[in-house]
Amino acid sequence: MKNKKLHKFIKYFIGWWLAAILDLILLKLFTDYFLVHYMYSSILAFIFSFLFWFFFQKHITFNNKNKKILKQWILFLVFQLIWQWLNLLLLFIFAAKFWFYYFYVAVFNKWIIFLWNYAMNYFYNFK
Repeated sequence: MKNKKLHKFIKYFIGWWLAAILDLILLKLFTDYFLVHYMYSSILAFIFSFLFWFFFQKHITFNNKNKKILKQWILFLVFQLIWQWLNLLLLFIFAAKFWFYYFYVAVFNKWIIFLWNYAMNYFYNFK
């Protein structure tokens, strides 16, 4: 039982960082190459990485066979929108007000939300 939980957590960790890397690459691409403001770039990156993240978590991490995909997708979206709101708030505070480099703030934000997000999906969404 403990091994199964550890295995699931390791898959979550790998999937989380794959989605986070995708998100960060897109953030950098939109901001530095397409010259989109980093707040808007964060939203665009979130949209693309969200789709990857949902399917990875449902099918690979949690191996969830539940057919109520729309319900799970909505709950997952709610959790991710809370995260995105926090991400944008922290970006605004630290990058806009305190002049920290936006990319460093985005990387730091990934660490803040990591465990919270796992708990939300483990206990509420893909149980």
